[in-house]
Amino acid sequence: MPTELHLALQQYYAGDDGEIEVDIGRYRADVIRDGVIYEIQKGNFSAIRDKVKSLARKHKVVVVYPVPREKIIVHIDPETGDELRSRRSPKHGRAVDVFDHLVNMPTAIRGKNVAIEVAVTVQRELRRDDGRGSWRRNGISLVGHELVELVETHRFDAPADFLHLLPSGLPRRFTVGELADAAGLRRRLAGRMAYTLCKMGVLKKVGKRGNWILYQPTSRDAGR
Repeated sequence: MPTELHLALQQYYAGDDGEIEVDIGRYRADVIRDGVIYEIQKGNFSAIRDKVKSLARKHKVVVVYPVPREKIIVHIDPETGDELRSRRSPKHGRAVDVFDHLVNMPTAIRGKNVAIEVAVTVQRELRRDDGRGSWRRNGISLVGHELVELVETHRFDAPADFLHLLPSGLPRRFTVGELADAAGLRRRLAGRMAYTLCKMGVLKKVGKRGNWILYQPTSRDAGR
């Protein structure tokens, strides 16, 4: 079932003249506007990999990934649904976070009809202390997400566009560790970024430094 965040983004991308929940062949598109399909996916890109590939044969497809620059965590009463308390999460999302999921369909954007758009947002995350949620949240259930504000969007129409997410000051030949340190990323995310950019064909492996693989852009001035 779509969350409030999903529904709000559908309305945003549909605008005044687009359509929502449109059947196209055996798939249902989130939004179609001016002949362009918008698929809103908060996570698990592998779940829409085949759908995007199929729809892109005849249509331009934009995969929209919402990332929370700010997240307000709201606890609601399990009996009444009233808001009990709220706090701001110390975590702040960035466009580069898309690689956490883009790693699951790294070659999709190499097709001429697929683009990725990162929607940077402020979100409310609703939680209910009902003892039925994940043990990681001490039994608190995650109820849903609401859109507070759409701050900005970043469109990536071609693989080389993602090179602009590489941090300035990064050596031309670099390791995942150097990428993580320069960009302030978790090593895991930096590794996924390097892997995905290689699969896209805009990074290549050029040797090793100790136990670390060295990467560099495939084009001399790519992303610079």
